[in-house]
Amino acid sequence: MIFALATLAAAIGPARAEGSIAIELNKIEEAAGKCRTYFVVREDAGRPVQTLKADFIVFGKDGGVSLRLAAELGPIRSHKTTVKIFEIEETCGDISGVLLNDIMTCQPAAGPEECLDRIALASRVSVKFFK
Repeated sequence: MIFALATLAAAIGPARAEGSIAIELNKIEEAAGKCRTYFVVREDAGRPVQTLKADFIVFGKDGGVSLRLAAELGPIRSHKTTVKIFEIEETCGDISGVLLNDIMTCQPAAGPEECLDRIALASRVSVKFFK
């Protein structure tokens, strides 16, 4: 019975890429007319990343593209959780979503697409965070 419950819990748990890097949009707050964002970044496969430069697209409340932001999320140490803080040139109330559009740089890796495949996204706030 316990084995069956454990198997069921594993089956319905969050999907994660092999060797995933979890990035969670954890908190947003107003800061002098800008939106300060807190991203929790975790590497759980023992494969550290020295540099991970992400290309983010910010969407306004109307669903239209508001701005583009390049942000360095690295270094990401093996089996370590870190928090990265960035300010977006919008008020938080004007943001409906953040798209991880692409990975610009990822080292060491075979290429940016390898890192993009490893990334799993989540959001704890009302702002949608997706790829």
